Amino acid sequence: MSSGKSLRLRRLFRDGRALIVALDHGRRHGPLPGIEDLGSTLRAILPARPDAVMLTPSMVERYWELLSDVFVVARIDGTGAVRSADETDDRLISTVERAVRAGADAVSVMVYPGSAHEQALWEKLARVAEEAEALGVPVMAEVVPKPPGFQSVTSDVVAYGARIAAELGADIVKTVYAEGFEKVVRGTPVPVVVLGGAKQPLKELLVTVEKAVKAGAAGAAIGRNIFQHEKPASVVRMLQAIIHEGESAEAAYTKYG
Repeated sequence: MSSGKSLRLRRLFRDGRALIVALDHGRRHGPLPGIEDLGSTLRAILPARPDAVMLTPSMVERYWELLSDVFVVARIDGTGAVRSADETDDRLISTVERAVRAGADAVSVMVYPGSAHEQALWEKLARVAEEAEALGVPVMAEVVPKPPGFQSVTSDVVAYGARIAAELGADIVKTVYAEGFEKVVRGTPVPVVVLGGAKQPLKELLVTVEKAVKAGAAGAAIGRNIFQHEKPASVVRMLQAIIHEGESAEAAYTKYG
């Protein structure tokens, strides 16, 4: 691993764990509630000091003045919009070089194991990993199992996708939480962070993140459950307390709720 990649990973996982706030949803959903005015969302969230934010390269370029004190992950794919014929057909929208030029510290791509496009998505990840390695840039693979290959998400299924992502060059895996998450972490030789997914009750999210961290996860990458909350900075502080301070979900909620 290059010194550049090692340094960037060390800055993200300063104590071995990280909270990434995902704000890249506009590429798939359009002006989703909570990120219609992305500048205002960033101004609300950043004072709580998340470890990283994730945006598309175009949004990094547009809001760079707000991003000088936070690790930036650039989402470089996004053709699978929610109103597309097939939202798993997620192709590249940027090179790694363009993302780095915009100011990114790392890049991220989607993979949907079990989908009709699985092979092309794995190839995309491998090619991005090769380009990123030459530039010393970490790659995060967001691995989300889908039908028809997988009708349910179990720890076996999640571990399958996470391990393949690491084998193809991912430096970080963002994936779905499942009971028995220890198996996922044990079989994946890179940091694994859990995603937040669809909007859910806050306490349920906090419990999931607590369970994931106890199972060995290196943190979480959360979007809607932060930016669609009426007090997003408070949610960031709760998650940081669980991830970095070892607080329970209940204690974090009581402290910052």
